[in-house]
Amino acid sequence: MKGVVEIETDLRQLPRQEQWEVARWLLENLEETAGADSPAESPPVATPALPDYAGRRRRIFGHKVLPNLVLATRAEERW
Repeated sequence: MKGVVEIETDLRQLPRQEQWEVARWLLENLEETAGADSPAESPPVATPALPDYAGRRRRIFGHKVLPNLVLATRAEERW
């Protein structure tokens, strides 16, 4: 059996169209095997709680309406 380096050098010697066919086949094969294996093997991953940026902003600045500095800067720039 060939190693990864040998397979990679052999693939580089193929014409571009055949390289794309091998890549397409490999992606389809990986999607099929990942789709079949993933629900049974991997437990659901809990997403971490995101920080409350709006609450933090209200604690710091109160209920003031802050300008969108990105839009203000873009308005000042020359296009």
